[in-house]
Amino acid sequence: MTGRYGDAEKATKEISVSPRPAVSRSAFSRWRNAILATLLVLAGLAAAFITVLARYSDNYVLAAVAATLSLISAALMLIFIVPPLARSARLEAKGLDLPVGVTGGGGIFLLIMTVAGFAAWNTGNNLLFLVFSLLCSTLFVGGVAARASLRDLIVSARFPDHIFAGEAAPVIVTLRNAKRVFPSFSILVEARGPDEPAGSVKVKRRRQRFLKRPLAYFTYVPHRAAAEQRVEQVFATRGHVPINGFELSTRFPFGFFRFRRRLSARNVDIVVYPKPESVGDELHLLPMSAGHIASARRGVGQDLFSLRNYQARDDLRHIDWKATARARNLMVREFTADDERRITIVLDTRELPDPDLETFQKRFEAGVVQTASLLKHFIDERAEVRLALGSDIGNYGSGLGHLFDGLRRLALVGPQQKHDLEELASAVDPVNGKDESLVDEDYAIVLTTAPPGTIPAKIWRASHVIYV
Repeated sequence: MTGRYGDAEKATKEISVSPRPAVSRSAFSRWRNAILATLLVLAGLAAAFITVLARYSDNYVLAAVAATLSLISAALMLIFIVPPLARSARLEAKGLDLPVGVTGGGGIFLLIMTVAGFAAWNTGNNLLFLVFSLLCSTLFVGGVAARASLRDLIVSARFPDHIFAGEAAPVIVTLRNAKRVFPSFSILVEARGPDEPAGSVKVKRRRQRFLKRPLAYFTYVPHRAAAEQRVEQVFATRGHVPINGFELSTRFPFGFFRFRRRLSARNVDIVVYPKPESVGDELHLLPMSAGHIASARRGVGQDLFSLRNYQARDDLRHIDWKATARARNLMVREFTADDERRITIVLDTRELPDPDLETFQKRFEAGVVQTASLLKHFIDERAEVRLALGSDIGNYGSGLGHLFDGLRRLALVGPQQKHDLEELASAVDPVNGKDESLVDEDYAIVLTTAPPGTIPAKIWRASHVIYV
């Protein structure tokens, strides 16, 4: 019984949840419930002790007052202390990731079974023993049926190559039942992965925590057959979504318990791209001087640059059929670029000193989305674009392949504490052997979360600065 993905090279990707930033709390708020619970317990014990002393001294008025105070302490504990403790216990039990979970109906069933068993033991009534035995046998039969339904199941999921945040991604989930005789009923398929994205700083914990996302629900899967569903998954945020397994669960047959079975899978990191948006008309005023002269590099133009073998991403309209007939292999024409200048898009990844974390994170994410929008806009305009993310300076390129490479880098970028203005200036004006200065030849667009007035004059005079 193994879980597996489909071909990860073709169309296999998946899901996330990005952890929320920790909210700092004061020491009093962290210890408030413990202090209140301790005071109420001490007050209840003191009231009970006073009640006992008052009864021994025949002071019934004091005993009544102390008993009333004891009941009030118990009521306050039930109102203010027990609910948070119950929530904490539920979250802790959920974190244990047990293979069996109790539903609401299952809790009522266990309560009835406990009452019936205690009544049968206390009274010795044979009818109550019969009822208790019937309840126990129901519990046993339900567990056996659920385990049999979860046996010999194989899961595969196919995700699209390119997933954008906030957009529905079509996912094809296949559940195959390899049992020879018995079918499977009411199977919920969930993707399972660690709650720490790949590359993040890991915190030492007693046990590793996992995040789960529902994928598909199958009501019936016949024996030696497979069922397939096409579902849509929405990823709210960009970034890594690590998946290392599946979890199958069922409430069959009575719905009192949810039985789970975990299947291992090949580790897959799904990358969710930031979703590009439409850009304003002011970008058309930038001094690109596009199409004035032909350059000596590949691009989209009118003059022939070279002939080469056909590749999967090439446009079929560029196939040279005469050269194909001579070489007996598909040949594609490459053209020279018409753009006189190239565009460099720079995202300032510096983490500002003492920022408002929530506001800074929102502004940084807005800057990432705007950078993705500019990247898509200029590539759609058939310009050569270079993307610089802090000190990570990429290469010039064009076309869909270069666009998706840039979006993947943007999906994984984050604020850098060690990044400074010198690295930002080097991204705008790189010194790279044969390449001349970007300020002299190309044009740069800088997106920054820094306040106006903090960017050096050398940068904003030689580029178009956008304050996010």
